[in-house]
Amino acid sequence: MTSPSRIVMVAGGERGAVVVMFALFAPVAILLAAFAIDSGNWFLHKRHLQMQADAGALAAAQEFQPCIDANIYAAAGQYGGAASVTTPSGSATSSTPLYNAQIGGGVSSATHELINSKTYYNQASPMDSSAEEKAPCAALMVDVKMTETGLPWYWRAFSSVPYINAHARVEILQQNTATKVEPLSVAEPAPVAAAAYFVDEDNKNAVLKTTALEDLGPNSEGQEVWGNPSVPVELAVNHPHIGVVIALSGNRSDTTCGDPNVECFGRKVANEKATLVSAEPALHVAGYALAGTGTMTAPLVRQVTLSTPSPNTCTDGYFSSSASTCSLTVSAKVDYGSAITKGVTVTPVVGTTVGSALTFNTTSGLWTGTASLPAGSGSKEISLLIKCKQETTSPCPAKATEATVKNVHRAYGASAGRSGSIKGAWLSEVGGLPKDANTYEVCEPQNGNKCTHKIVVTVDVDGSLANAAGFSDALRQLKFEGNQGVIVGCPPTTAGEAASEYREHLENGCPGTYTLNTADPNCTGTTEPFDCLKVGIHGKKTGSLSGIEKRIESNPGTHFYCANNWQNNNGGGVPVIPKDDSRIVEVFVMPYGSVNEEGQALLASGQVPIQDFAVFYVTGFPGDSCKSDPKTGNAEIVGHFIKYINTLNTGGGQKCVLNSLGTCVAVLTR
Repeated sequence: MTSPSRIVMVAGGERGAVVVMFALFAPVAILLAAFAIDSGNWFLHKRHLQMQADAGALAAAQEFQPCIDANIYAAAGQYGGAASVTTPSGSATSSTPLYNAQIGGGVSSATHELINSKTYYNQASPMDSSAEEKAPCAALMVDVKMTETGLPWYWRAFSSVPYINAHARVEILQQNTATKVEPLSVAEPAPVAAAAYFVDEDNKNAVLKTTALEDLGPNSEGQEVWGNPSVPVELAVNHPHIGVVIALSGNRSDTTCGDPNVECFGRKVANEKATLVSAEPALHVAGYALAGTGTMTAPLVRQVTLSTPSPNTCTDGYFSSSASTCSLTVSAKVDYGSAITKGVTVTPVVGTTVGSALTFNTTSGLWTGTASLPAGSGSKEISLLIKCKQETTSPCPAKATEATVKNVHRAYGASAGRSGSIKGAWLSEVGGLPKDANTYEVCEPQNGNKCTHKIVVTVDVDGSLANAAGFSDALRQLKFEGNQGVIVGCPPTTAGEAASEYREHLENGCPGTYTLNTADPNCTGTTEPFDCLKVGIHGKKTGSLSGIEKRIESNPGTHFYCANNWQNNNGGGVPVIPKDDSRIVEVFVMPYGSVNEEGQALLASGQVPIQDFAVFYVTGFPGDSCKSDPKTGNAEIVGHFIKYINTLNTGGGQKCVLNSLGTCVAVLTR
């Protein structure tokens, strides 16, 4: 072959081109392979680091009940695979053995775990503004930020990620859905809305004025104070007998007397003409006239006031919640046509009970003395019996006279049956009396017909159901009969249930999922999660709780402690209750005014809305085999409300409020 031909053949071959191409692209292939290996290794470490963060947060969530920061730190580090964790106050050692250590063996020492930090280990950014740099029990969260450093790379020069980060957070939220709740419901004693109706007692209780009352917060005795100081009622006192009816409601948008969830004191009915019928007002305004002159046979009584100066025993002259018959002071001006008092006696009559004669004070011109008010007697009419017997220099006629001026004022003897959870009520006047402003001159020419007053109504109501504040808190008795608590049928869509089914529900909890009722106060919904309860099952006022002993003493997965754990093990504070204590039960809370005195629902459907869930630590129950525990009746349990943090990750809403009623849940939110 000639040289030119060989040259042509060589030039047309591919062997040299392959060598050249290999020389050019081999480094690129090696670089891509190394990058793929590095990326895969990074991704594997990143995924495992996230698993460590999740495991640490979820393990820590188990330690919120009871909430002890040291236990939370130890669990978070143990399951996060870190020998120690950095906390807002320093470093904490993890429990052993360590779980979920980072893959790669020798790199575990480069894993760092920070609890409730706004930043990752040794990094100024990114900044997590939502993290609270407080101890978990104060922050109600355990925020785990994991960082791995020093991960080996094949091509360290091309690395742009000096850290691998992972983040997980468990927050303690207020529970809004629940399962396996006991078929027991307690009534909320505190209303969520209130109003006052001023009615004309001499005209079929026609409504003169209505005012909404606002919740002004608790008083020193833990009662909720309701009033209208920001919007006083401008009341024209042109009637001698004006009643004040107090409406308390479990429905934020309704204070109409006669409606479900609304209780009115007194009585319960309103019609389309805005008239309260059969009323027994909780407070009374007396109007008096200065016009006219009285006689012995037809005396006039003016300016009657009721008060309780010492040593009187009623809690107030107009509305008293004393537990037994109490005394109050009655003062009045009496016109019988003479300024001479000799031979004249003025005696108060409360209801039908005649009291002791009043004494005349020459300085004030008032007849003053004491009268008795029976406890729990409701609205009692006060009248004055005026007698005149002729004596020397007396103004009395030869024949003795006797006249009764009826209904000069009213006093109210409060009780749970008559006034529900109201513990105190009074009227005050803007620019006038700060309390007990219950007596006024009516519109007359003598006062220029100036008879309009700015009236403020104030009502003290039992506070809401509340958790125990310490070991020495009084024992709570939950009676599941009447309007304070009821047994419930579940689920509410079931037509009826036998006693055996109810016992099964007591043992295992209500079937189905339940949620808080926020938009259906009339209980029209029928789908799960259920937001209403069926009450008054078995058609009886009182129901047996037979079966609850199985729930507490032998329910699988929990531990029955005898004696109970309500012991002084926390320096006088709320006792530390083990999370596996079977005496911890969850019950439903129904709104104020949901049922009548017989425990029957006021809604036609026979249901009541679910306002809340509450956790009760049961120290005594029917069938309790632990002889050291308090004994109970057939349809009651005794114990204490407690704040319990459920670690089942059921539904949660707003951030948990530890000093409020209701259950909280630990929820993985990041």
